[in-house]
Order: sequence, then structure tokens, then C-alpha cells
Amino acid sequence: MESTTSHRFRWTAVGLALALGAGGAAWWVTHPDVFGDAGGYSLSTAREEVGTSYYAGLVSPPLDAERRELELRSATPVVAKNTADADLEVYLCEVDPGQGAVGVGSQRTAPTDVCSTFERVTDGTRLVVGGGEPYQELVIRVQAAQPGVVEVRGIELSYRDGLRRGTQVTGGHLTYRAR
Repeated sequence: MESTTSHRFRWTAVGLALALGAGGAAWWVTHPDVFGDAGGYSLSTAREEVGTSYYAGLVSPPLDAERRELELRSATPVVAKNTADADLEVYLCEVDPGQGAVGVGSQRTAPTDVCSTFERVTDGTRLVVGGGEPYQELVIRVQAAQPGVVEVRGIELSYRDGLRRGTQVTGGHLTYRAR
């Protein structure tokens, strides 16, 4: 006959194992790791005219990941400094394979010469990660309202990857100067 202590211990162990399993599953669902950390590279502008737009490719999805589609919930620039009272927006560029370009880089006009589609990121925007075509990139638009400096330290992406949901700060750093 089994003792009450042994029976209680077994049920405690089963309960603990279930709790750990549920905790691990919850962590897995809420912590996907698709993108690299922010700050792998930096861009810096010359002094740009107040009121003109400047575009820079800040997030290139990983090419070595399993090819799949993410649903973006939001894309928010991580602003460390904004003395130029600048407006910042994030766009999705689908790089036109016929252009021979590897991405947007940085430029003073909307990169419609490089991008076959170029649209503002909104809740529900689809971003393809992994190698192959189409190749997509997230581009930031900066437009200063007054002379000053804008420092961006990546883009905070909230996204859904199948059942998983995550938020990561990724992409390059940008220092923009307006005169």
C-alpha cells in the first residue's frame, strides 16, 4: 500500500512539471527571435534642409531565416534625440528585382526607383523574412520641422509569427541633421 506522503509528493511533482511546461510554452509563444539586435550599422546625414524628406533603409530582414511571412502589428522608431521636431514614419519597400539593387540605402527622394511597392507600415502589413524573392526592407522617412538633430536607435517591431507574438528592437542607427 502506498503512503500518503508518497502520493502527495507524486502529485506535487506532476503539478510542478505541468506548471513548468505551461510556463515554457507561454515563454516560447511570446518570445520569438526573428531579428538581430539594433545597432549593427550606422548612417549619418550631411545637413539636410528643413521640410525635405530623407529616406534610409534601417531594417533588412534576415536572409538565413526560414522563409515565412510575418504580420506586423506596429513599427515604431526608437528615438534617442529629436531637437528638429521631426516627423518619422516607417515604410515597407519590396525591392524590385529588375533594378539590381540590394536595398534602399539612403536618399532624399522616395525610393520608388528601387521599390516595386512602397507603402507605410500599418497594423497587418506583411513582411517576408528569409532568402528569395520578394526581398523586403523597412525604410524610415525623416522630415524635420526646424533645425536640429534626430538620433534613431533602431525600430521597435511588434509582430505575429504564426501563433507566436513578439516585440524586438532591430535595425541600424541613424543620425540626421537639419539646417
